[in-house]
Amino acid sequence: MSVTSITSKAQFDELVKSGKPVALQAHASWCGPCRVISPVFEDHAKTHADKDMTFAKFDTDEVADLAQELGVRSIPAFFFFRGGEKSDSLVGANPGALKTAVDKLAA
Repeated sequence: MSVTSITSKAQFDELVKSGKPVALQAHASWCGPCRVISPVFEDHAKTHADKDMTFAKFDTDEVADLAQELGVRSIPAFFFFRGGEKSDSLVGANPGALKTAVDKLAA
């Protein structure tokens, strides 16, 4: 399973409305820690390819209205949605915490 690139708030809204669990990464091209943790997030997408869930990411500079709606103040940030509602969030490039949050969403 690959990570879907979100390019608009409308695209994000449709994804969350699907009802599937969604793991979302907020990042920016200039963010060093984002570049470090992104391959880890992509690995989780591959590991959980057999699950009916979606992995997605968006650039906070390109989709600023979504960043504002989600309250992104620091990146990388991760948001987890279940049944169309935010169930968890995580800030920072912490591989262990990311694994725990993704595994919880996939359960």
